[in-house]
Amino acid sequence: MHRLFAAFALIALLTPARADCMRACLSTTLTSADDDLAMRDGLRTCRDTCVAGETEALKAAGALERYADCRPAPLSLEEFRALRSGNPSFTVQSNVLVWELTNVLPNKVIRRVEIGTQTMSLSEAAFTTRTLILPGGTGTVVVMDFFDGYPNARYAGKLTRVEACDVR
Repeated sequence: MHRLFAAFALIALLTPARADCMRACLSTTLTSADDDLAMRDGLRTCRDTCVAGETEALKAAGALERYADCRPAPLSLEEFRALRSGNPSFTVQSNVLVWELTNVLPNKVIRRVEIGTQTMSLSEAAFTTRTLILPGGTGTVVVMDFFDGYPNARYAGKLTRVEACDVR
């Protein structure tokens, strides 16, 4: 039990590095003169760099192997509300969604996040991304090609589903 707690304490210290990694990478990669294409390329590069670093940290702590094959289940309504109220909203820039998500659930490991929006024809669309955020940890969810072209769609984007595994 102490080893499990020590592993989570180590991961809690390491996972905020992803959010810090995104901020640091974006501050050195993007400029105010960048067009949308350069901005999207920079966001993609930073996402890939930070995810690779976080994956290595999770592997080193043994958490990646422990949760890679878990079967996530949707959060209960109470858990969903606690997670949503414990985090600020996401932002969308150049059709890329970025959300710094802190796992406030003490007994759950977040594995999937689904965000819904509308298309130009006002049909519902959902974007799902995989992640691995341990209790108390923070990760940056980045969804490329998140539709933001229709003005009202900016207000229709919402967190629709989060799936998690129980802590092992």
